Amino acid sequence: MTATSDESKEALKEKLLGEIRARRGFTLPVHELMAEVDPEILRRYNELAGYLLFGPEPRALDLKTRYLVLVGITTAVRGDADGIKWSARRAKEFGATDEEILEAVVLAGLPGGIPAVEEAALALGYTYPDEGNDDTGSAA
Repeated sequence: MTATSDESKEALKEKLLGEIRARRGFTLPVHELMAEVDPEILRRYNELAGYLLFGPEPRALDLKTRYLVLVGITTAVRGDADGIKWSARRAKEFGATDEEILEAVVLAGLPGGIPAVEEAALALGYTYPDEGNDDTGSAA
């Protein structure tokens, strides 16, 4: 690569990561990895994710339901805690109740197993009693 293409690659990388931080409030390790390998991969991933979540309306699933699905899938595949919290917060923004979010988590235990549900419970603020916090937490 030339210095110019290295500079343009770095500029695209920072632009894309900045857009993700602005939209999500953070970046995930996968975003950083994609940007490092090739910012174009991250751009295309971002484009696909954006289309799937916010593509043309009307869609069969409303945004609340799409985010509830993400809560369940991220739980089932034992995804990152930030992804579970982000999806739960977004589901709430679009009208989901704590009960709906928690039901999505519990349903994920069927394909993902109870350890996946336990990890999601921790991500959503539920703690072990011996950690000095007897608060039951909340879904977001």
